[in-house]
Amino acid sequence: MSATRRILRTLLFLLALTIAAGAYFFYRLKHPGSGTTPPAEVTIVFPMGTPTSQIFRRLGQAGVLADPRLAEIYYRLYRVSTPLQAGEYRFTRPMPVDDVINRMAHGDVVKYTIVVPEGLTAPETFELFWKQGIGGPEAFAQALQATELLPGLTQKVSDLEGFLFPETYVVTRSTSARQIVDRMVNEFHRNFTEDMQQKARALGMTPRQAVTLASIVEKESALPEEGPLIASVYLNRLKRGMRLQADPTVIYALKRDGKWTGLLHRSEYGYDSPYNTYLYDGLPPEPICNPGRKALKAAVSPAKADFLYFVADDSGGHTFSRTFEEHLRAISTVRKLRAEAETAAEPAAPSATQ
Repeated sequence: MSATRRILRTLLFLLALTIAAGAYFFYRLKHPGSGTTPPAEVTIVFPMGTPTSQIFRRLGQAGVLADPRLAEIYYRLYRVSTPLQAGEYRFTRPMPVDDVINRMAHGDVVKYTIVVPEGLTAPETFELFWKQGIGGPEAFAQALQATELLPGLTQKVSDLEGFLFPETYVVTRSTSARQIVDRMVNEFHRNFTEDMQQKARALGMTPRQAVTLASIVEKESALPEEGPLIASVYLNRLKRGMRLQADPTVIYALKRDGKWTGLLHRSEYGYDSPYNTYLYDGLPPEPICNPGRKALKAAVSPAKADFLYFVADDSGGHTFSRTFEEHLRAISTVRKLRAEAETAAEPAAPSATQ
């Protein structure tokens, strides 16, 4: 056999070996074996600017890619034109390399569904987000000051309290505090319609005052259907020059100043704050929570009633009264019923044996 033929056969053998090795490597990339470890999910966060080599190294360390170096070579040779987006991703380990690349190319990041109930204050609302690692206290505190998002509605107010609409929000780890606040304010715009603002003006309130009233109604309305009645009570008191004397305003004043202990004491009704409607006339200077649509609607469409007082009863709602004397009788009735209920709930004394 000539030297030329031997060289040719050697080259053909090496070529076949290379093709076989390449086929094997591609098979491993496309069909990663799980070995003895059962498939499991893993979550990895890739910050903005993470180098490609580090991305593949972390995927390998997490067990998502069986051979991260081979996967990186494959990416640089065949998929380099596909950018990998930053964010938080959930992978099943192990995964085919193309599935990993496609997921990151599409930005298929982990999404969080945050349900914001009606009646929370701004700090309570933001805590729902940053406890999931989205934003942070300082970022939200700064975003809360963006009163320019509500031109004409937030004059003479210090922040966006009351205008962060309670709704279900779908966000990602990279959603900023400002983006979340923007969305909440946009939802407020969508729900506090021009028609509702016109109704507020017809009642002698500015839109901002209507939101402030709605925030009190929200905190007082255990039963949503009572909202229009509660709104009418406060509007009737305002017309007569009576103080609102709303407990939630005292609680908010204490919360705002970091003095709320979780239980309202009689001595705290005298707490000196412009939000305390036991001490100061009219509405508080700003909303005391973030009201929902029903409370906003109740504030601008109050019931036609002449009640001036209400007291919480054991039905989950309130007993409404027109005069102070009626109110005192209602309070006495509620206290009597509660005392009877407590007595009935007490265990019977053991009988004496003879």
